Amino acid sequence: MQMNRTRYSDLDSLVSAEVRSEVARKRGPSISAIAANIGVRRASLSHRLNGHAPFTPSLLAAVAAELGTTAAEIISRAEEALDADSKIEMSLSAALAAEGDR
Repeated sequence: MQMNRTRYSDLDSLVSAEVRSEVARKRGPSISAIAANIGVRRASLSHRLNGHAPFTPSLLAAVAAELGTTAAEIISRAEEALDADSKIEMSLSAALAAEGDR
């Protein structure tokens, strides 16, 4: 698993992206409200949502519950995105290799 510039894995980044997407889809509680409801500082939650730090399993579960979903569902979508990204990278590599063979 590759690490990004913040030394967290691509999956960590995709989990953050999925949580951001879920917040946008729900149009429900604000980041401030979610943070207050689960007992963390807004800055701490924002730091994770922006991919500067990974979600811990317990924090992800709490945020997911606030959004009406589960940590497992968020992780599953992130893993699907990671798999799709890997397939695209492999296709591009194969295309570049084929181009180089010409």
